[in-house]
Amino acid sequence: MKIVITDHRFPDLAQERRAVESAGGTLVDAQTTDEQELCRVCANADGVLTARAAITRRVIESMQRCRIIVRYGIGVDTVDIPAATERGIMVANVPDYCIDEVSDHALTLLLMLSRQMIPAITLARQDRWVMSNMPPLHRLRGQVCGLVGCGKIGSLLAGKVKQLGMRVLIHDPYLSESRARDMGAELVSFDVLLAQSDFISLHAPLNEQTHYLFGEAAFAKMKSNAAVINTSRGGLIDEAALLAALDAGKIFGAGLDVLESETAVTPVRTALVNHPKMIVTAHTAWLSVEARATLQLRAIEQALACLRGETPYGLINRELAK
Repeated sequence: MKIVITDHRFPDLAQERRAVESAGGTLVDAQTTDEQELCRVCANADGVLTARAAITRRVIESMQRCRIIVRYGIGVDTVDIPAATERGIMVANVPDYCIDEVSDHALTLLLMLSRQMIPAITLARQDRWVMSNMPPLHRLRGQVCGLVGCGKIGSLLAGKVKQLGMRVLIHDPYLSESRARDMGAELVSFDVLLAQSDFISLHAPLNEQTHYLFGEAAFAKMKSNAAVINTSRGGLIDEAALLAALDAGKIFGAGLDVLESETAVTPVRTALVNHPKMIVTAHTAWLSVEARATLQLRAIEQALACLRGETPYGLINRELAK
């Protein structure tokens, strides 16, 4: 049995190595995102764990005996799921390892935007504290938080902002009216959410339907004093359109933990990271000692469960369930 880890950013792979070797297998730490190299290292793997590497159709077609691909994380847009399904390869994620951390991070970004923390910190560093230099601040209680997508993380955030006295709107085609009512929220159309929300937090998967969901048209429908928060997937937002909306005053701010251009420095990325109306964190919303340990353990456990003939709990292509 051979398990290949394509890439990771963990301090070590002790948990994975211990689990695989206890099962009599071999663990390979490839640390590559290059497609040609992935084809080579994954060719004779029984299972593959991956973080940021794109597991394309070409990579999947090079796999001679792979039975499962597990993504270190919640999103699986880096894996060609139809190609894997065609080959009978299970694709799994770890859907529940960081729901507290990410919902807390989204709330933190919301509060920092609401209280204009970046301008306040900048002001505090000046010799004279002139309050007229601060942007307008508004009481959070009574404002509207719109959630685009409301799974585990969105549901937690809904409860947290409700405790702050906010009204919650949700746009999620998979959420029932009764579930929204149970959360004390209102299920609305996308356009209604854009028009009424003071803060919009994104918790949707990245796919063909959601790619650039927030572009020029969406920003034009938002309040000029509204802000967008993204702790989900960078590709949900057209970053050039966001930059233009901020510069034109169509929205007042944004808080991003994810960017489409995280692995390459681009002019748009540089402009966003340094923009006075932006708060950008380095894809750390998921991060805690506890979350990282849980992620690593549950990922390798799922791979080994599949190779034992069991169905992994985070299976995405359910049609392959045993």
